[in-house]
Amino acid sequence: MSGRNANGEGSVYQRKDGRWVAAAYLPVVTGGRRRVSVYGKTRQEARAKLRELLDRAERNIPATPANLTVAAYLAEWLAHIRRHVRPSTYVGYETNVRLHLVPRIGKMKVARLAVRDVRLLVDGMRNDGHKARVVQHVHATLRAALEHAYREEIVPRNVAKPVRVEQPRPEKPREPLTADEAMHLLKDVADHRHAALWTLMVMLGLRRSEACGLRWEHVDFEARTVRIAQTVQRVDGKLRELPTKTRRSNRTVPLPPRCLYALAEHHRRLQEAYGDGPGKPWRPVGYVFGTPWGTPLEPRNLTRMWVKLCQDLSVRTVPLHALRHTCVSLLLALGVHPRVVMEIVGHSAIEMTMNVYGHVNLDTQRVALDRLDDELSG
Repeated sequence: MSGRNANGEGSVYQRKDGRWVAAAYLPVVTGGRRRVSVYGKTRQEARAKLRELLDRAERNIPATPANLTVAAYLAEWLAHIRRHVRPSTYVGYETNVRLHLVPRIGKMKVARLAVRDVRLLVDGMRNDGHKARVVQHVHATLRAALEHAYREEIVPRNVAKPVRVEQPRPEKPREPLTADEAMHLLKDVADHRHAALWTLMVMLGLRRSEACGLRWEHVDFEARTVRIAQTVQRVDGKLRELPTKTRRSNRTVPLPPRCLYALAEHHRRLQEAYGDGPGKPWRPVGYVFGTPWGTPLEPRNLTRMWVKLCQDLSVRTVPLHALRHTCVSLLLALGVHPRVVMEIVGHSAIEMTMNVYGHVNLDTQRVALDRLDDELSG
């Protein structure tokens, strides 16, 4: 049975195996036009798909290049986005493409990629023992790439969007340092050669990369402020100066007396070690917490330094990032408005300050409930 239409109107016909075919000519991104075929179980389904094809042809929406493979498109996409995302984001995308997407679906044609193919990719990774977070990141990478293809009208829809991915179970957060623990830590490191480093990380909630990127020209002793203007991260095997995590992370923060004194003392020690001698003060330049050779501190070494410090001082070992949690939690416990805390630590949204970093430990809860008990007891 045949239902062929006039030229330019496409055609609908039935194959020998019983499937119905709708075909029409669509423009191609590389120029010219090519015949595109879609399939349906019934004549009505095929006609509906033909109307979609003709609508695309009328709006001059190009068809997906027939021979474009997923691997080729992902390589093109990576080359494009490298200039538009943070280096750490690009590294994550590139790793997911190289280790997971290309080996599993790289040979498939973009034009034929379907929702089921993406679902099988996700199921296959899960069955091979990959953790839920890895599967989630790989799926997110493919979804981002196909969304770009959709915006460029390479594909008619993003087939990764409908696929449901198991959400990783959130890890139980490590409790940040309590007020007593933080107080004893600052007291114990007062004479330590990196006292200023640990003081700023606890009291200002600096990120690891921000501490490594801090330069003396960012410190204004007269105005008693410090400007967080850059980070240091390892990208492609090299330490690089990069912008702060977000635009809000680029901030100027007041220096409380303890931080101001710690930085002044840190500079005095550097003057003794690397200055030109008495009467010839060394102007603060370069990295505040750099190496003796003027290079920035390796972020991973900063983590190692923290672990060793905890062991040496018998401090409860928490992740280095927990010092940032400590700063936020203590400020909130003191009744500081979340908006102020947000500006101090450079969060992009107040929800981050409240929901992720606003730890409330048992002691804080006990004080709050004791106050309520006193109020209700007259």
